[in-house]
Amino acid sequence: MLKYFLSFIYIFFFNLISYNYSFSYNEDDLQKLLKYNECVNCDLSEADLRKINLVGANLEGSNLDKANLWRANLENANLKNCSFVGANLRRVNLQNTNLDNSSFRWAIIRNALMDGATAKNADFRKAGIKKTSFKNVILCNSNMKYGIDNSGCEKND
Repeated sequence: MLKYFLSFIYIFFFNLISYNYSFSYNEDDLQKLLKYNECVNCDLSEADLRKINLVGANLEGSNLDKANLWRANLENANLKNCSFVGANLRRVNLQNTNLDNSSFRWAIIRNALMDGATAKNADFRKAGIKKTSFKNVILCNSNMKYGIDNSGCEKND
């Protein structure tokens, strides 16, 4: 019995030590973004993108969960269908960006610029939004902390 118990302990600790804890971004995806300013359906989760200039970038469908985008410039970017769950979006420039169908749950959005952005069907529930400019933002059918916001819906939406 002791033999089986020691074998179990050995296998358990060996697996624990050798387990790869890497749940972060794909390095090839990051290099593609930096080189071409485009990375569709990429894994950039937990990437350090502080102060990066991505004006006009196309990141459609990408995973940016827990990414650090502090002071990043994403003006005029295509961020449709992106996930920003738990991301740091402090002082980020999202002016005139396409945020349709994107998720910002548990993201920290403070002192950000979102003027002129479209966020149709976006999910901002549980996001920490403070001191952020939402001038002329289209929030049609967007989930906010206080419920669904249809402030920018057109009659055809």
